[in-house]
Amino acid sequence: MKAAVLCLVLLQSVCGSGVPLFQVGLAPIAQKAVGMSLASINGQSTGVNLYRVTHSSVKKVVPVGMNTYDLMLNFGIRETVCPKASGSDPDKCNFKQGFFVSSASCSSRVRVSSELSELVSLTCSRADSSSSSSESNSGEVLGRQRGVNGQSPFGIGGPVNTPASRTTVNNHLGRNGLDNLLK
Repeated sequence: MKAAVLCLVLLQSVCGSGVPLFQVGLAPIAQKAVGMSLASINGQSTGVNLYRVTHSSVKKVVPVGMNTYDLMLNFGIRETVCPKASGSDPDKCNFKQGFFVSSASCSSRVRVSSELSELVSLTCSRADSSSSSSESNSGEVLGRQRGVNGQSPFGIGGPVNTPASRTTVNNHLGRNGLDNLLK
């Protein structure tokens, strides 16, 4: 009896302590989700070069169903020297050097299950190297994907959109490769 109570107390303290319980298998799934987000950015940017991830982290994991989770990701991107037409893997490309190299901070929500992964939302804000720290807090939005019916992709205020109702980022022409993602 003492062993059962001790086991119950131990499980309760681990579950309530904030110790992540499912981090072991999360890294490959998160890497795949960031790759999906980057592929979407590279596919929609008007620039001639590919973008590559500079850093990434999982902000939150939201269970949405049986063996289905939404990964909330934060990551940074920067322009590389590889042309889009080359078909190169962005992870193998060197970053472009210089003061006016295009870069951005992005966040995305990717729904993952055992069968498929789906990009639910993607938002990027410009990370201009020429802006001061006080100006960088009010960066402009480069891209946003939302459901067609205007519902929040995070399920707040209504049902989450079905995969068939997903939309792409509006295209706007601008001065560099990421400007077409401006909302």
